Amino acid sequence: MSPGGGAESVARLKRVIAEIEAEAGPARERAARRLPVARAFDSALGGGLADDALHEIAPAQAQDGAAAMGFALALAARFLVRRPASALLVSEGFAAEELGALYGPGLVAHGAPLSRLVFVRAPDAALAFWAMEEALKCGAPAAVVGEIWNLKGYGLAASRRLLLAARKGKVPALLILASAYGQAGRLSSAAETRFEIAAAPSARIPAAAGLDLPGPFACGARLVKARLAGAVDDRARAPKGVFKDARLTTGYGARLEMVDDRDRQARLEAHDPERVIRLEWRSQDLAFQDRTFNDITFKDTGLDDQAISLPLAAAAGDRPRAAASRR
Repeated sequence: MSPGGGAESVARLKRVIAEIEAEAGPARERAARRLPVARAFDSALGGGLADDALHEIAPAQAQDGAAAMGFALALAARFLVRRPASALLVSEGFAAEELGALYGPGLVAHGAPLSRLVFVRAPDAALAFWAMEEALKCGAPAAVVGEIWNLKGYGLAASRRLLLAARKGKVPALLILASAYGQAGRLSSAAETRFEIAAAPSARIPAAAGLDLPGPFACGARLVKARLAGAVDDRARAPKGVFKDARLTTGYGARLEMVDDRDRQARLEAHDPERVIRLEWRSQDLAFQDRTFNDITFKDTGLDDQAISLPLAAAAGDRPRAAASRR
């Protein structure tokens, strides 16, 4: 290549970069708007999740779909705090049938008020992607959550459309790739981040009588992809469990407890304990508490001697019959 051709190529690249920065906003401004997730991930994410990007969430195995949705809803609840708008939940019809409908009181207990959620059910994946793209471009929602099962039409082109729509509307897109279990590391897309989520046993809350009650939602998380983060310079500076390599990764799994589900415990134990990150959702604070396998034990959480009160909301059909008959 001639010197003149090289200079022309550099000038062209500078113009492209300038256009991207003009579209996405100054880097410092975008960094200030990032949403912290958990200390184990934030340095690898450049401070947190961008509020104008596409973020993918994939279940680790087929049985982890509910955990992936719980993780996405927790992120949506955090984004709801930042904007006085509603979140849009778009679900492909088959995904809703395969994984089941969301439970209203459970959403409220999770930190997602029903008054600020808009549900959209699309007959197929193509229309679900269209609904997400249009909602992102308009800039009205606080976040757009998509749950897609049929991923045949999803790739670089489709993901880039969603990313550009998120950039234009300055709205975060949280895309649950419901059928991509076990494939998080092999996907190719324009998403800024990708998480792989596994179900994890929650800590127990002592009951006054009978069996202990289940505690807050917990999951194991692995950061498979973090584009353009530029936050981790070397392994020495990275937090435990986060490494700078060809990809930024942390292991998913959970701090193991004595549970009756021996199969789940064995499955989680099979992963490298040095790279295991446990995320525990605290709906009162709308924040994740992250725990590593080797850093903490069950007694260290304090959950064995203190109760956790979760906000609950009764659905219309849950009223006592006597009260319902008086209406």
